[in-house]
Amino acid sequence: MPSLNQEVKIPTYLKFSKIIVWLLYAWVIIGVIALSLRVFLLAASANLGASFASFVYKLSNDYMDPFRSIFTGREIGETGYLDVSAIFAIIVYLFIAWGFRSLVEYLQTKIDISIGEQKDAIAKLERQQAQKAKNKK
Repeated sequence: MPSLNQEVKIPTYLKFSKIIVWLLYAWVIIGVIALSLRVFLLAASANLGASFASFVYKLSNDYMDPFRSIFTGREIGETGYLDVSAIFAIIVYLFIAWGFRSLVEYLQTKIDISIGEQKDAIAKLERQQAQKAKNKK
């Protein structure tokens, strides 16, 4: 039970867990953005020799590895290309991001509950001390 002069503290494991989940969430969102840009650049027949297109393509390659060759791509017009595997990867990563976001909300709920319990315990101690002081008079 906390003492009256003790401040409310968030458990370290909850803080650490929340930071880790936020980092994973950010990693997935970066992947979704990179894959979306990849799909657009390939569909628009972007010059993959250009530095930005090359950067996006290299960044999205790591995110594409588990999904490579699941679906065959489709040609769009004369030079465009629709990377169906990348679109599938985007959908899967969005579900993963949704899971991470739900986990962040769950951890925040646990933090709020912990803070509430600590505040309730402090308030109970204050009431007990006030009652003791009243009974002494």
